[in-house]
Amino acid sequence: MKLSVIDCYTLAWRSFSKWWIPLCLISGIVVIFQIIPRILVHDEVRELGTSASSFINAFSENDRDRLEEISQKAAAQTGALVRKLTRLGLYVFPLICLFTVILLMYANWAVKNSKDTKRPFYCLVYIAFVHVILAIGKLSAFFLLFFPGIYLYIKLLFVSLIMLEGKKSAMAAIKISWQITKGNFWKLLLLVLMNTALQLVALPTIIGAIPVTGFANTARAAAFRRIWEEGNYAENAENFLDTDGHGLGNTDWLADESD
Repeated sequence: MKLSVIDCYTLAWRSFSKWWIPLCLISGIVVIFQIIPRILVHDEVRELGTSASSFINAFSENDRDRLEEISQKAAAQTGALVRKLTRLGLYVFPLICLFTVILLMYANWAVKNSKDTKRPFYCLVYIAFVHVILAIGKLSAFFLLFFPGIYLYIKLLFVSLIMLEGKKSAMAAIKISWQITKGNFWKLLLLVLMNTALQLVALPTIIGAIPVTGFANTARAAAFRRIWEEGNYAENAENFLDTDGHGLGNTDWLADESD
């Protein structure tokens, strides 16, 4: 199935306009958790910036003694900043992933205009845990190997949505996501780049970042739904799994929770 980026954004806008209240509420929580680390490390970043300016001045004056002193100070400041960011990340990043999964669930509902795939909270926590692991893997691949990292990001773009959609384990969802993105890599990359550009433009203002975050995730869900439904993957998902079921695990506990 060939994806249309324009069609995805049209569907996303139509869906977002109907579900904007819950999408913006959840997006607001995600944005707040994203801002918290920046606020808490503001002083350290400012001090490091001052050291960088001093280093440039000392370098232009060829003051070797001052350069060595500033270098040692900047190294200590950088180490302190990295340690603080790591500690904050251990607390904040899992919460961002959890609420991102909840946001994707609502975005998927918005695109379908139906709450027909509800998940219990412990299921959302499990999907968020998978989201954290995959995010760490994708970020590591991105920083170590730029282009393979981008490729991995696109191929695993729909893992959380697949797990939200049906009773699929993490390994099964990874395998299905890898399969259903075939033939649409460049269009999905364009979609991701456009979403990223929108979020970067809205980043300076919280008021703008909240609806843009909700809309970007709705566009992601719209792309998933177009591929998932028009490609009949909902009926044929089992064809992507190992015929003997090895390594996929028992996923009965991921069953839908009835009202």
